[in-house]
Amino acid sequence: MELEAESSSVIDIRKNKIRSNLLSHLYKNGDTSINKMARLFHASIPSATGIVNELMREGWIVETGTGPARAGRPPVLYGLNSKKYLTLIMDINRHGTQFVIFDLYNQLIIKKKVDIKLEDTPDFLENLYAETDSFLATHNISVSKLWGIGVSMPGLINASHGSNLTYQNLTKDNQPLVSALKAHFGIPVCLFNDTKATTIGEHRFGFAVNKSQVLTVNIDWGVGLGVIINGELFNGASGFAGELGHIQVKPDGALCHCGKIGCLDTITSAEALIEQAKEGIAQGKATTLTKIVNHRIAELDTVHIIEAAHAGDEFSIDLLSNLGFELGKGLATAVHLFNPEVVIIGGLLAEAGPFISNPIAQAINKYCLSDFKNTLAIHISKLGAKSRLLGTQAYLFEHLISKEFSN
Repeated sequence: MELEAESSSVIDIRKNKIRSNLLSHLYKNGDTSINKMARLFHASIPSATGIVNELMREGWIVETGTGPARAGRPPVLYGLNSKKYLTLIMDINRHGTQFVIFDLYNQLIIKKKVDIKLEDTPDFLENLYAETDSFLATHNISVSKLWGIGVSMPGLINASHGSNLTYQNLTKDNQPLVSALKAHFGIPVCLFNDTKATTIGEHRFGFAVNKSQVLTVNIDWGVGLGVIINGELFNGASGFAGELGHIQVKPDGALCHCGKIGCLDTITSAEALIEQAKEGIAQGKATTLTKIVNHRIAELDTVHIIEAAHAGDEFSIDLLSNLGFELGKGLATAVHLFNPEVVIIGGLLAEAGPFISNPIAQAINKYCLSDFKNTLAIHISKLGAKSRLLGTQAYLFEHLISKEFSN
């Protein structure tokens, strides 16, 4: 009896593994036929058919049509049932938050920006609860319809512990952020660093698809680096790999918000760009920026600087060029360390396009050994901010699928 139970257990584990892998494959690659599934997972066609029928009964899979026929009858195609669940993505940073509802086909159902800034106080969490509850109620979305919540935010994220070590006062009594969110909403929650989310998004759906060695640089309110090695996201020992913005580039430079002096963040982030623009205006530099913001310099933002650059404002073009070149110097070090096939530039300042990508490329050309740059491609993300949302969604999906079929 013991041997029978053990054998049955092994069979169930293998079947659940195939079910999990099949759903992950459909999520990443789209619809497919039973014959292809059988070949892909080294199963017999009857076994694959049985698993598909089970998943259809459970509402995971639906017939989606027929594929091209090489001979005889065209094969029936199967894909994910997009209506099985919805997911909620919370994209949070120091300047605002947006809520996004996805279905299982990555179709964006609802998106809303809310005025919640990432602040290191417990009030932040209470405000997040209130805004999220209101958002779901307004759109008549029951929590029971949500499969899980994916949270993307900057900082040193310890995913296994579910906490953000950069912002340690978001909860009371040192409770992990994920535990607090789970307790409030009653569904699974995944916490993910925003740059790593962007990297996953690019690797699944952007310029990094089918690439094995990739760097993504997230130029936002801080500067983050995502690293793909041999097709896998590189996390480091504690999950903190990629904090490019906190390498020191100016020993006598400005104080960074991390408490260190002269970090790359202090000269190449969105925040640094705005400060540099304000300093130049205060020094009397000729620029159309004052006109664009109607002389309300306190309201100056990155969008104004990028707008002015596209309109030919020399001062704004120089600001972006200098920032890009300094960032490129930092990236040159990363290129020497990781020898990537492609560098993808994303984040808030990627909207500047060639005004920032060209000086980055120039710096890499100047400071990298020629053998490293001969086959290196540099792209502005074609997904933009959506790469972070899609990456958080992909990370959440893979976590939940693994959990769903772990028994």
